[in-house]
Amino acid sequence: MGRLLLNAVTGLVIVFLIGPLLIIMVGSFTTTTYITFPPQGFTLHWYRELLVMGDLLDATITSLIVAALTSVAATVIGTLAALALAQTEAVWREQLRLFAIAPLVFPTVVTGVALYDFVRGIDLESVYVALVIGHTLITVPYVVRNVGAALGGLDPALSEAAAGLGAGWVRIGREVLVPALAPALLVSVLLVFIVSFDQVSISIFLADSDTTPLPVRIYNYLEWGLDPRVAAISSITIVMAYAVVVAVQRLIRLDRVFGRAG
Repeated sequence: MGRLLLNAVTGLVIVFLIGPLLIIMVGSFTTTTYITFPPQGFTLHWYRELLVMGDLLDATITSLIVAALTSVAATVIGTLAALALAQTEAVWREQLRLFAIAPLVFPTVVTGVALYDFVRGIDLESVYVALVIGHTLITVPYVVRNVGAALGGLDPALSEAAAGLGAGWVRIGREVLVPALAPALLVSVLLVFIVSFDQVSISIFLADSDTTPLPVRIYNYLEWGLDPRVAAISSITIVMAYAVVVAVQRLIRLDRVFGRAG
């Protein structure tokens, strides 16, 4: 009886999480000029419309550029922070770790307002740089946690043996730490990319009319109604995110297989 109840609750949670996404995806095929569920008819017209909507294409390119730059910046900064935490004395390590993941605790709206004031205070003219700074700030904690967990399971004798053989810190990092942390680094890059690409709360404070990420553009469209084109671009975004998650799962599984084989 307990197992049946657990399965029922799990099923309801899955429906609660996945249901809205499925409604949007199915509604993108409707023949009406507004989103309906169940859809009336079937058409790919709204997906073809995306190809001629220059503002959505420009917003998509902006989001891809910002997400790619953020992935690199957050991964580098987060990895260095995780390495520094691993070398910190145990007395201060937990306090510094809490400080590193603090951006996950603060409301993103408050962070967005603070970043807006910061960007105006330093007269930063590049919107791309401002977006990358904002997205990096809120995604570094993901890298710190992923890489920190991988470092916790890494045998310190590997670095000590390399140092005993005369290798410097640069060579140890390049030939010992990076290969050992490769799965965690790859997962961090993909996770940061997804979070940055879908970020709204921070982007809406830092974007302007000429440089607008895709989530902000979608939000602007929703102010005028439930446009099926919004459902179409949202469906494409959902599929892309799902594909990345599947790729991460397969990479982790393959890494475990290779680990057992080794």
